[in-house]
Formats: sequence, structure tokens, C-alpha cells
Amino acid sequence: MALDPNVLNPYVLLDPAIVPVASVAFTAASVILSLVISRYFFRSYKFSGFGYLLALPAGFVFLAASFAFEQSSLAFSSDPVLYPAFFWLQLALQSEAIALIALSYLFRDNGERKRRFGIKDAGMILLPLAMVGVPFLLSTSEIAGKAYFNYPTLADIGLYMRIFNIVVLAYIFVNATWSLARSGMPKMLYVPAAFALLGLEQYSLVMAYFDNSAFAFAGSLVARVGGLALFAYVMHSATSKRRIEVEARKAA
Repeated sequence: MALDPNVLNPYVLLDPAIVPVASVAFTAASVILSLVISRYFFRSYKFSGFGYLLALPAGFVFLAASFAFEQSSLAFSSDPVLYPAFFWLQLALQSEAIALIALSYLFRDNGERKRRFGIKDAGMILLPLAMVGVPFLLSTSEIAGKAYFNYPTLADIGLYMRIFNIVVLAYIFVNATWSLARSGMPKMLYVPAAFALLGLEQYSLVMAYFDNSAFAFAGSLVARVGGLALFAYVMHSATSKRRIEVEARKAA
């Protein structure tokens, strides 16, 4: 039985007449917003000097690259080599991106615990390695020792990776919500809301995997761009306010 080459890219669930425009529009918006967020986080790192913040701009750059490879996968859907290769790169980069973002929160909390208690927890050493290692091991399990890509197996691996993403995004959501609630900055609670939308994107993709729902996939695109746009808005507001405060202190 011939393998369906469209099983990897859910854009085929949409009306073929709108796919070219929709894919370019959502991909461009996703890439641009991810790079804007990365730039804001890099500026925050330069401003504060906290090393754990470096994982955030790197994570959003990886996220932007994953969206670009998703578009490349669609563009080369008739190529038996590039199509699955770009899909594989998309999976690996997206999960590594989310893992890097989670590591930033993990290292920040670990640093606070060490300052408070002076305890070196072995779990805090193994967990970062697992977060970074799992996406790589899962995504490479299909091509290790094989000379070809098995499309259905790749699609299944995509499911596992998205479940991994949901779990890690849930950790980020809880961590960010708890930290911001303690800090007394209610306006910054838009940050965990943005992560919740990114988690909803992954959940919608899981639903699309099981029932081939065009509605679920369309919802994932809206949730993705909405989450990234909300994130960019929060970061713009936060950095603008910080810049005003710094200039005010200099003027004083």
C-alpha cells in the first residue's frame, strides 16, 4: 500500500484554494513575532546580565526556525526526501525551543533555591539534560539506522513530540503564573496566558492528528499567532516601561 505523503502536514486539511496564502501569512507572522520576542529577551539579558535569560532568545529563534521548516515542508511536499526531512527538522527544533524556554525558568528557580538553602539538588542537574535530550532522541529515533523516512512513523513521532511540548508548556505556565503572582505584577500575567495559547496550539494539533479536523488545525494556527502576539505585546510594554524608568533615573 502506498504511503500518503500528506500525512505529515496538516495544511492539506484546509481548502486547497486558501492553503498557499494561509500558510505564507501564518508562517510569516509566526516567524516575525518569534524573532521580535527573541530580540526583546536578548535586550533584557543585556540589561540585567542574568545568564539564564540567554535560553529565552535562543528558544524563540529555534521556534522561528521550526515555523520556517514547516513552510518548507509544505513547499516541498512532492519531494520524497526533503518533505519528511523538513518535517523532522520542524519537530526537533520546535521541541528544543520549548525545552530551552523551560530551562530558563528552571535555572532561575534553581538559582533562587541555592541562594536560599545552599542545597545542590541532583534532580536539578538531570532534569535540564532530560528536557534537552528527549526532543533530540525522540526526533532521531525514526532515522537512526534507517536509509529512508517512514511517513506514518514520523507522524506518530510528531504526536509524541507534541505531547512532550504540552507537558513542558504546562510546567512553564505553572512556574510563570506562580512567580508573577508572588511578584505582585498582575499585568505580567499575560505571559502565562501566552504560554497557555501555545499549549492550546499543541493540543489542537494532537486533536487534528486523531480526527483529521480542519477546524482543530485552523484553531492551532490562531492560537499560535495569538500567543506569540500577546507575548510580543507584553515584552514591548515591559521593555518600554523599563527604558522610561532608566531614563528617569539618569535625568534625576
